[in-house]
Amino acid sequence: MNLGFNMFFTIVTIQISIIFVMKAAGQSTTEACNSCCTSGIPGIPGQHGNPGVSGPQGMNGVKGEQGMNGVKGDQGTKGEQGLIGEHGLKGEQGTQGLIGLPGANGVKGEKGEQASQQKSAFSVAFTSDPGRHAASPMKYNTIITNVGNDYNLDTGKFVCAIPGVYVFHVTSLKSSGGGTVLTKIMKNGSFQVSTLVSATGHNSASTMVVLDLVSGDQVWTQPHDTNNNYYHSGSNRHCSFSGFLLYAA
Repeated sequence: MNLGFNMFFTIVTIQISIIFVMKAAGQSTTEACNSCCTSGIPGIPGQHGNPGVSGPQGMNGVKGEQGMNGVKGDQGTKGEQGLIGEHGLKGEQGTQGLIGLPGANGVKGEKGEQASQQKSAFSVAFTSDPGRHAASPMKYNTIITNVGNDYNLDTGKFVCAIPGVYVFHVTSLKSSGGGTVLTKIMKNGSFQVSTLVSATGHNSASTMVVLDLVSGDQVWTQPHDTNNNYYHSGSNRHCSFSGFLLYAA
């Protein structure tokens, strides 16, 4: 900045010096001319000179100091906490009441009627020797038990009167003379189970079956055929047939 200012000052000084020299020269010429010559016609005005060089920008002023911040006020004093109230007194527990006396026993109900149970059972046997029995229903000649009278002594068949599940059992004794005994339990003409005796001498065998019957079904025993019918019985009832109702349907 100082260099620019000095240059500007030098240029201005030179211009002022030139102006004074020209003015002095002009005065001398005018005085000489006035003494010997008449006044001439004024000359054409000269052209304006070029604008002078812009002066340097002045220096920025000094920035003022920042004002002081206001003083922050003090925080107010916190108030004291209020006192806690006292707990209320707990009421006393009431006295438990007395247990009431037990009530009197109720009147005993009348005895209910027992449902009548349906019954059916039989046992029959040969008390004499049946010999070579035919391949047909065996007609046992002695009734031991016949609850319900469902066994028919004349036909040798048990006839179901109470629908339900029945158990049947047969025992057969073979004669000592040889041959075999094969006895079948039949239901309405259809074979169910059988028992076989084929050893020499007196030998017996038995079997049992459980059948589901409806009213009118018939059950009996009979030899398999005339080649397997060597029966033997007597007063000791070696050949027998039994059955009973297990439960009604």
